[in-house]
Amino acid sequence: MKKNLPILLASMLVNMGIGLIMPITTLFLHNRLHQSLVTSGYVLMGFSLAMVLGNLLGGWLFDHWKIKPTHYLGGVLVWLNLILLIVFPIWPWYTILVIGYGLGLGILNSAVNGYIAAYQKESPNLFTNAYWLANLGMGLATFLSGILYAHNIRWVFAVALMLFVTTLIVVKLFFQEIPRSSSIPKVKASWKSRSHFSGSLWFICLLLVIIWIGYEQWNSNVSVYTLQQGISVQKYSLLFTISTIEIVVFQPLLNFFFRPTFKNEKYRILSGTLLLGISYLNLINAQHYSQFLIGITLLSFGDMLALTTTPAMINRFATDQNRATIQALGSTAGSLGRALGPLLGGVMIQLWNYQVTFIILFAVHLLFCLLGSWQLKANSLGKSEHLNM
Repeated sequence: MKKNLPILLASMLVNMGIGLIMPITTLFLHNRLHQSLVTSGYVLMGFSLAMVLGNLLGGWLFDHWKIKPTHYLGGVLVWLNLILLIVFPIWPWYTILVIGYGLGLGILNSAVNGYIAAYQKESPNLFTNAYWLANLGMGLATFLSGILYAHNIRWVFAVALMLFVTTLIVVKLFFQEIPRSSSIPKVKASWKSRSHFSGSLWFICLLLVIIWIGYEQWNSNVSVYTLQQGISVQKYSLLFTISTIEIVVFQPLLNFFFRPTFKNEKYRILSGTLLLGISYLNLINAQHYSQFLIGITLLSFGDMLALTTTPAMINRFATDQNRATIQALGSTAGSLGRALGPLLGGVMIQLWNYQVTFIILFAVHLLFCLLGSWQLKANSLGKSEHLNM
């Protein structure tokens, strides 16, 4: 882990930047700029769609252009939009600048993930360690976001800017260009095997969309729901700090029980998806802070099992020529789920209520667990070097 510390640090800093801004976006739009939940959902959708574009662009540039300049391009776009957000945190400029921030963030995030994927072969637990540190940074950032937001929204953007400046300093000093001229063995697989792998890959991406549609309710609409129950912004932010502590303590134990094999990764993803679904079911008629604590704990364990594992499994379908692009597919799926989540949640809440929304989220997660049990089992029957790395 020590030799990969710069990579892990860059990943943690990027996630801290996300954790500072996104949890308070809906609160800021709804409570300070007086926009509806649906409008807030459209803004977050614009941000996430920009991240989708940025992820795809960043992955392609990483694989076909240069590694460090790809990081710089994304980082500078992030800098520019954060500086303008410090100056113009007003409607409608906030929307435009958050979308620009999402584009730069997508490029930078896919470049960092591509760099991690390139070194995954040498360090099989690199994705797990990156996710562990990213959650540590995310939890700290979400806790700070509530404190900074209570003083002034500009402080949130200023601290995020400092984090991304530090990220590019780490890239400049420690990242290297990865040689592309080395001979890379071609995997010979039948058409049936390739179709199996393709089916598994696309199922995982679709599952990530569903997971993040639900997860974004915690980052957006649940914040308003907690306030309606008389729970403060600081206590809401504290939920994510508690989640981080749980992940930091328990994730190493989970890694001890699950070796990095395709079969174990499948079980982790499916069981994690089920726990995520149960976390929404737990929120039905939640009125006391303890109920939200139970919900965030279920979310944390689902997070540890499913979201920690998906990048490593997706990397099984990649070669050295397309690792960043393949990782970008997973990041794009996550961004698409984040784009749709707040909007779909806001629409369902306005059409029905929070309770019906939580029931629907649970039912969809349960359905995908059942589908995944069949889909990944069938597709894992194919044989390829990708699944045995």
